[in-house]
Amino acid sequence: MIAIVGQANADRDAASIQAYGDQSFACHRPANPQLQRPGAVLKPTSTEQVSHLLRIAHEFSIPIVASSGLTSIEGQNIHTRGPQSVSISFENMNKILAFHPQDLDIVVQPGVGWENINAYLSESQVGSHLMFGPDPGPGANIGGMVGTSCSGTNAYRYGTMKENVVNLTVVLADGSVIKTKQRPRKSSAGYDMTHLFIGSEGTLGLVTEITLKLHVRPKFELVSVVSFPTIGDAARVASAVIASGIQPNAMEVLDERTISFVNNLSEKKQIAKPTLFFKFGGPTKDIIKTQIDLVKAIAMDHHMIEFRESKDDAESLELWEARRSGFFSTLAYGKQVLADTTDVNGYGTDMAVPVSKLAQVMEAGIAALQEAGFADKFSCMGHIGDGNYHFMILYNSPEYHQVVELAAKMVEQALDLEGTCTGEHGVGMGKRKFLAKELGQVTLDAERRIKLALDPKRILNPDKIFKIDPLDDYDEQLEKRKILAKPDCMYNH
Repeated sequence: MIAIVGQANADRDAASIQAYGDQSFACHRPANPQLQRPGAVLKPTSTEQVSHLLRIAHEFSIPIVASSGLTSIEGQNIHTRGPQSVSISFENMNKILAFHPQDLDIVVQPGVGWENINAYLSESQVGSHLMFGPDPGPGANIGGMVGTSCSGTNAYRYGTMKENVVNLTVVLADGSVIKTKQRPRKSSAGYDMTHLFIGSEGTLGLVTEITLKLHVRPKFELVSVVSFPTIGDAARVASAVIASGIQPNAMEVLDERTISFVNNLSEKKQIAKPTLFFKFGGPTKDIIKTQIDLVKAIAMDHHMIEFRESKDDAESLELWEARRSGFFSTLAYGKQVLADTTDVNGYGTDMAVPVSKLAQVMEAGIAALQEAGFADKFSCMGHIGDGNYHFMILYNSPEYHQVVELAAKMVEQALDLEGTCTGEHGVGMGKRKFLAKELGQVTLDAERRIKLALDPKRILNPDKIFKIDPLDDYDEQLEKRKILAKPDCMYNH
């Protein structure tokens, strides 16, 4: 297999094996990292090379775990069948292959970052007025974004990856290459193969080319920030805005703890209360002002404490910075609040519920954390426009298993309200145990049949999303995983 990609594109050294087998910031890490790791890291440069690699892997039943940016946190990159498994990294497949400005689409390889696409567009003479919508976070690449069906703060206006992918080129487990559809935005030709692979986390095939939708960048965009006495007030305003027909470009919420963590690092302080963040876009500032005034009127009917709005791009960046820095401000605060300030860890999890249930489920999660003794050791924020919310829990390593149990309790709270165990992080290993309750066993069995039809030897990202082996005891392994007192962790300050 090394001969296919060349020695320069193959790594077997200890550092590479470690990096591709165990991401220190992930919520779920290998239970036995000495065994659950790749035997080699291969970096193909073309669809043809990927096809050749999978033909060999299929013939000899070699497990394959693919990656692009290695930013997934739910254990998607764990080599459960290592060390005989192989890591296929798409870091060298990082080219923009075609750009069709008149059709508002762009064709890229999986190793291209979403930030790179927007940088490319901003520098293009024919594309500076365009943008790629999803914004999951720094470092995410398109291949992984397709795999987990991620989204980000722009999802309310521009949608998730499911709404932003036109077609895919996919290499199946036996090396066959398929294209899921042509480039028109609409088609009723056969099964919707494109959406079958979005969110499949590399378990059905390896995506090697992606055609993405682009959006016209708003000529003007301003930010408004509104604080309220309770998270319930904020959620009710969000629901009222949605019902009114007003369409902000983004609508986010931070709880009072998150605001206080942001204030701790910022010279410009905000009221430490539950806060809604809005982006409004349009062709003129007068049109934006009309939207802002309508939202302000709604907020005034729901116990609004303060309403702030930007006048230009500089003020917009300043007001939005609190939303951007919520997670990292939480991690920084851990050094002040945790018993062992040399062992600061953050466990980030996400769920989603119908928007009408968001206040209830966020309040239930907050209560559970407070009762467990984490009253000042977590933040809560959400993409409130689509019911997706996140908790970041601060902990010292000995508390890891307690934190996992608390996160599981919050997932159960979401499922009890007709929600989902993951809004945008994906399933991986960490959340597969919740799928039977969420989808039902019959649905999971149908998904297994699809998996076995496309990957009969079960070599593609084995054991992710659901069990495929009756002897699989990985959930039990994770529960018993030994946690070092001071782990090698990127969040360790």
